[in-house]
Amino acid sequence: MRSIIFTKEEKKEIYRKSFSADAFLCSTNALTEEGELYNIDGNGSRVAAMIYGPYQVIIVTGMNKIVRSLEEAEKRVRQYAAPLDAKRLNKKTPCVTLGYCIDCKSEERICNDFVVIKRQFNKGRIKVIIVGKHLGY
Repeated sequence: MRSIIFTKEEKKEIYRKSFSADAFLCSTNALTEEGELYNIDGNGSRVAAMIYGPYQVIIVTGMNKIVRSLEEAEKRVRQYAAPLDAKRLNKKTPCVTLGYCIDCKSEERICNDFVVIKRQFNKGRIKVIIVGKHLGY
């Protein structure tokens, strides 16, 4: 359990500061066998920093997030990862109740920004570390 609670404004400021960080550490929702990163984000702060801002982006992911194609990546995230994340965040969305995405229009929806990163303009800026076990969902 986290012991520090931030206000909405404090969270926004932390998100903004991530753009000027030397390094940004995060995970990905799915990684294709071709090396494409597929992510769905609620407010865009994570995917925005992955795309532009920090000098280095370090992505740590588990073997469970590797899929064959972008189609499989989308299916994995919508039908598995996003409903579990919405549940973790105590969201009141249909996917929490049903266990799968129905592309709802809920105010509490966490699937707002869909981003595919196929390559990066600045070579070497994004580094992906694959851990040989299941991490997250």
